[in-house]
Amino acid sequence: MSLDAGGHGLIYWPYEKKANFLCGGFVFSRCVGGEFLRGGGERWAIVADVCLVMKRIAVICERDRAFGRGLCLGVAGAAARERNWFLEFVDDLSVVKSTRLVGFDGVIARISDDGIAEDLKATGLPVVDVYTSRTRPGFGSVDGDQPGIGRLAAEFLVSRRYARFAYCGYDGISYSDVRRDSFVAALAEMGFPCNVFHTSKDVADEFNTVPRYKETVGLGRDSSELSAWLQALPPQTAVFCCHDVRAWQVLALCRAVGIAVPKRLAALGVDNDELVCSFTSPPLSSIDNSAFRFGEAAVGLLSRMLRAPKCSKGPKHIVVGPRGVCERGSTALCSPDAEWVADIMEYIARNVERGVRVDEVVAYAKRPATAVERGVKSVTGNTVQYHILWTRLETAKKMLLFSLKPIAEIARLSGFASPQYFSRFFKAKIGVSPEAFRGQGT
Repeated sequence: MSLDAGGHGLIYWPYEKKANFLCGGFVFSRCVGGEFLRGGGERWAIVADVCLVMKRIAVICERDRAFGRGLCLGVAGAAARERNWFLEFVDDLSVVKSTRLVGFDGVIARISDDGIAEDLKATGLPVVDVYTSRTRPGFGSVDGDQPGIGRLAAEFLVSRRYARFAYCGYDGISYSDVRRDSFVAALAEMGFPCNVFHTSKDVADEFNTVPRYKETVGLGRDSSELSAWLQALPPQTAVFCCHDVRAWQVLALCRAVGIAVPKRLAALGVDNDELVCSFTSPPLSSIDNSAFRFGEAAVGLLSRMLRAPKCSKGPKHIVVGPRGVCERGSTALCSPDAEWVADIMEYIARNVERGVRVDEVVAYAKRPATAVERGVKSVTGNTVQYHILWTRLETAKKMLLFSLKPIAEIARLSGFASPQYFSRFFKAKIGVSPEAFRGQGT
């Protein structure tokens, strides 16, 4: 075997049979997992007959919520493509200061406070921050498109024909403030005001002092004020919340005081944590903010920093846009003037797979066809046929974004006669093919 300047080299078959061998002036000893330990302590691995020096990467991230788990899965998937990375979780943050992470080569971390940031800076290692409450000198960072999340929430709720809007977050929490401001600004551009729930400084301080991995799903210390605010909102108000846990609190308080959701209020969260979203009544609609792609972007950035630590080429700050809205019952269309229209919407959604027709919708409504068309148009702004087609497309888009089902199965489950017709129709309406839409993740 011979090594090149980058530390790579071919391993010929005889070496794979030996426990020890000499190469390039170094003695390699076989150790656990098919790896070799080179004199001096470096770990090497055999990958496709190539010897690679291993990079030990510390991952500091909570895993009790969907975002943290999704991020870690993205890190794992992208790290596997690097071939010479092995990942280790560092859950005891005290070891960062006590050991300075000696033996590690790089760090991917959710840095939520200045103390851990200073400890990581003292290690001298390349660090990628995937929390990014603010930009930290010397660190790479991956952040969500916080303004984009606020705009998407506004566009989605307006598209659902809501005309009253509110925002509930935490004042002084950076991502919450940015999402709030962009949500309010986007609504203002469309001619809508927004009612904002404001929190006191002690509530924000308490939120900031709880480590991400110790967060719980429950009511906060401002529940009395939040309950009074919710009861004062006018009917048919759509409430956008800074994240799913805040939306869970809103729905729990609505249930406690008898506010019907979505008949009187609607709610939308962020993170698309399926467990949290499923433990609300009705299930919570939520914006999926691409946690998996956060992880992939972090690995790409850290890989570049490891290859050229002093090189300034390429961005040190990467912004990842949201994938879209995963709609559930908390934003279901409901009109106080024509509540029976909501039943029609649900009927269409339930029967989209078998290709529901307009005449079937009219028969289900037990009303004259003209009355059904008039009622649906008053609520949605569109005809029954258009809403059926829209429901098919939205069903397909949701499966493309949030499932791994093949295109043919998605076509069938969306009520299209054939995969070929589905692909043509989808491209004509959306502008890209189903495959390209899934690849864009937006």
